[in-house]
Amino acid sequence: MKLFITGASGFLGKEIIPILAEDCDHLYLLVRKKSLVRAKKYFADYSNISFVVGDLTHPDLIEGEYGELLEQVDSILHMGAFYDLEGDYETCFLQNILGTMNMLFFASLCKNLKSFHYVSTVAISGNSTGKFKEDDFSLGQSFSNDYSKSKWEAERLVRTWKGEAKVRIYRPGIIIGNSITGNFEKVDGPYYFWKTLANVKSLSPIIEKLPFLPMPIDESSTLPIISVDNVARMIRNGILLDEEDKTLCFNLVEHICPNTLELIDSSLREFSIKTRVKSIKNHLLIEKSFSLLGLPKEIIHYMVTPVEYSVKNSMEYLGLNEQSGFESYKDIIFKKAKTVFGGSK
Repeated sequence: MKLFITGASGFLGKEIIPILAEDCDHLYLLVRKKSLVRAKKYFADYSNISFVVGDLTHPDLIEGEYGELLEQVDSILHMGAFYDLEGDYETCFLQNILGTMNMLFFASLCKNLKSFHYVSTVAISGNSTGKFKEDDFSLGQSFSNDYSKSKWEAERLVRTWKGEAKVRIYRPGIIIGNSITGNFEKVDGPYYFWKTLANVKSLSPIIEKLPFLPMPIDESSTLPIISVDNVARMIRNGILLDEEDKTLCFNLVEHICPNTLELIDSSLREFSIKTRVKSIKNHLLIEKSFSLLGLPKEIIHYMVTPVEYSVKNSMEYLGLNEQSGFESYKDIIFKKAKTVFGGSK
């Protein structure tokens, strides 16, 4: 297999490239010119990796001649995207929608393409509640941020693409650290909360005098998280999957996702803050207080939206059933977070 890849320099990319390099004949990594030196240094140990200079937002995609590349590439993994829940629509459009349009056009030019693999996100479910199946897509949902909306639009482009290659769509949840090392790169999802807990630890005597800590939580909501190594492993399995279905979609979240209220309670204990959480309805003042604490108001969506992501396809095809959920490695994740942010039990 000769695989063309975007987004290789991201958190997920750094996790998945080494395992794909073992399984594929050759990897072609699209990198921006300003990132070329760094990428070459990071992947210097792999003889079957080539670097292709280009930019997802440019119609030509690749600098210089690439006729030979169109003959060689037989699969594409499109991970490149702009991820920021607070990002503006213009940037989200350029990177996520236009970038995907350009990739699909490139895919249409590839003469021997067998499969197109696209990394979407469970955030395309928007404000949907209840069970969100892997075949679900357009359910009339609305979106609380431009990132989620742009990823929905990008997935729509992939779903309606008229190419002959098989299409595989992967929707990771909130990607957290490595389940073995705990290593993470970006403050995201629960890490916002853990960083805040570490920063306000000096206020814990005051917090502990409160009868409870009010938080906007639906008591039935779960946090759709997945460790970066599990995402990488399952996407790798999807790329190597030999199934004839024209299109397959996978929700990539842990088989057993943590209850949001229980996760917050255990987080308080980990950071030695002795109080209990009381769930309340969301309010504009709550959003303002989140902002003051350095928490993006967009994460409230996950706390108040009771949605369950079906993982039927991920279990059947990608080996998700091998995992026992966040509970099996949460101590590793907490330990690393406390090391980085400060705080001890």
